[in-house]
Amino acid sequence: MCGITAYFYIDPPKDAKSTYPALDLQKSMDAIYSRGPDSNGTYVSPCGRCGLGHVRLSIIDLSGGQQPLSNASNTVHAVVNGELYDHDRLMAELESKGHKFKTRSDSELALHFYEDYDTDFLEKLRGEFACAIWDERKKRFLIARDRFGIKPMYYTIYNGVFMAASEIKALIGLGWKPEWDVNSIVHNGPICDYRTCFKGVYKVPPGHYLLVSASGSIDIKQYWDADYPDKNIEDPRSVEEMIKGVHDRVLEAVRLRLRADVPLGIYLSGGLDSSAIAGVATHLLRQKDPNAKVEAFSISFTESGKYDEGEIAERTAAHVGANFHKLPVTQADMVANFEETVWHIEQPTSNLNTVGKFLLSKFVRDNGYKVVMTGEGSDEHFIGYGAFEKDYLREPDNSTPGGFGRLTDEERRKLYENQSRDESSVMGSSEIKNEYIPKARWTGSTAQDSAGRSFCLPKEYYSETVTNYHGMPDPGSSYLDALNAVTRSKARTKWHPVHGTLYLECRTFLPNYLCNHLGDRIEMAHSIEARTPFLDHPLAEYVNSLPPSVKLCGKDENGKYLNEKWVLKKAMEPYITKEILERTKHPYVAPTANPEEEPIVAILEKLVTKENIARLGFLNWEECARKKESVIKTGNPNDYKNMLQVMSLCVLSDRFNVPPATI
Repeated sequence: MCGITAYFYIDPPKDAKSTYPALDLQKSMDAIYSRGPDSNGTYVSPCGRCGLGHVRLSIIDLSGGQQPLSNASNTVHAVVNGELYDHDRLMAELESKGHKFKTRSDSELALHFYEDYDTDFLEKLRGEFACAIWDERKKRFLIARDRFGIKPMYYTIYNGVFMAASEIKALIGLGWKPEWDVNSIVHNGPICDYRTCFKGVYKVPPGHYLLVSASGSIDIKQYWDADYPDKNIEDPRSVEEMIKGVHDRVLEAVRLRLRADVPLGIYLSGGLDSSAIAGVATHLLRQKDPNAKVEAFSISFTESGKYDEGEIAERTAAHVGANFHKLPVTQADMVANFEETVWHIEQPTSNLNTVGKFLLSKFVRDNGYKVVMTGEGSDEHFIGYGAFEKDYLREPDNSTPGGFGRLTDEERRKLYENQSRDESSVMGSSEIKNEYIPKARWTGSTAQDSAGRSFCLPKEYYSETVTNYHGMPDPGSSYLDALNAVTRSKARTKWHPVHGTLYLECRTFLPNYLCNHLGDRIEMAHSIEARTPFLDHPLAEYVNSLPPSVKLCGKDENGKYLNEKWVLKKAMEPYITKEILERTKHPYVAPTANPEEEPIVAILEKLVTKENIARLGFLNWEECARKKESVIKTGNPNDYKNMLQVMSLCVLSDRFNVPPATI
């Protein structure tokens, strides 16, 4: 696990004998020191055209494993961020073919597979990773990102130099100067597609690699994609076979992620996913040591019983015999850490969930741990969110074996109508009609429309000049533009609507929010490596192949309607408590700050000022002032989430020293 930074000059040299000016790799690495406090290293090509920097968090091969890595002939050089699993077996396989390893680090696998398979080497890697490779022979530069975007990778071109890094702030050390991308901010590019808040800075899409040639051409290629079965073809497998298939693959995913040369913990909430990981990990460890215990870490929102899962997490820990560590967090704690959290995630946030996870990661590090396992990715594959239920109900599931879990048309229509009424009562009929995602381009899904509204400022927050130039906020189009036309066609014609929703979630919201706000960025802020068994790609591919009604059971054997993650519950039944098994999904949510309490009022007064809004250059001060007053006096939840985004932008403006936008 580490952070990487790299550059590649795409402009030709002035003459054959000239060298390229050196860029400050050390300054760039210093900006992401928390990603790798244990050591660092650099490589610069002889003519200075390419530079690679690496900061290391030692997890595997503690005494060795230094990067950058170079092949035997010193013609290929690489930096790798992340964790590659099953590396002992794969190393032995490569050594049998004549490869000589300089370290015992898993990262070196990428270099050797590249030697054998060129750009197809990515197919051989299993885990969460981002990497940069300089091929001296071909004068070619490559960067790549894992299948789900668990590890970040940003890039830009500035003054004739291609730059890439694990975090945007590292680009500053290479000479990049930030500017606002107002169009991206208005249309929620940081969450919905592969843009950022900053002009010309992009994310490598999950499952893609990018090549920069000697002549400066840039090509982005996809090496992996999710797929789902034809909704009209019945699955030939039995339900029992599917349960076993999930069981075996979850165990394998957890087993591979238990391999570490340092102590390892588990983030434990009151939900199925983390509880299953804790139970399975304990089961696997006790096969070798009957007295083995896992270290479980949980957050407790002490001022709000509604959101506090500390007690149920503690009961789960007792059930599996884990050592339980609970972090009490107050609203004052979250407000006090808001600005630092935004600096690390590098984009706006509309809730304090990410601050809670930021504090939990610090708690783990303070207890002497570097590695944790966490449950991200389960809901996105097993249909775990309530927002997905309406898309499940849009059409019958004709693919489920023998009609398993399938609702009658009457049951399905009734549940669908009830959901529509519930949405209208909560959100207001005017908002329900405002579906961002055009049905002609997608499946009629409303799940992502809801997510788009949650993370997108309404039009009244922007100046009239901005909306005249950039248009009204339209996150739905940003979501769809992030996908290719072939995928959009499959979603409309081949996949069940809920599978289309899962695909959209996994390609946008998962990497851009869950793996950022609640994943890598706030974990690595405290030098913590998080491992995500549910994003093991062989497991995900298997779950994707299952019929919707096996994942979200329309009507289970006990007559319960819409039993979420049914097949996972069945597969994990031996490892979890009955309480967890029967509990309805509760998403991780930090409590909303109380406007009567001084902390939220103080930070609003500090950040949302006329001067700070003017410095942004694209927001409407009068509207911001009205909404700030609304939050202070009434605690209106919609105004509150929007003001968190405004405050986030003010933090980024200050920390990145961004000049005011011109339009």
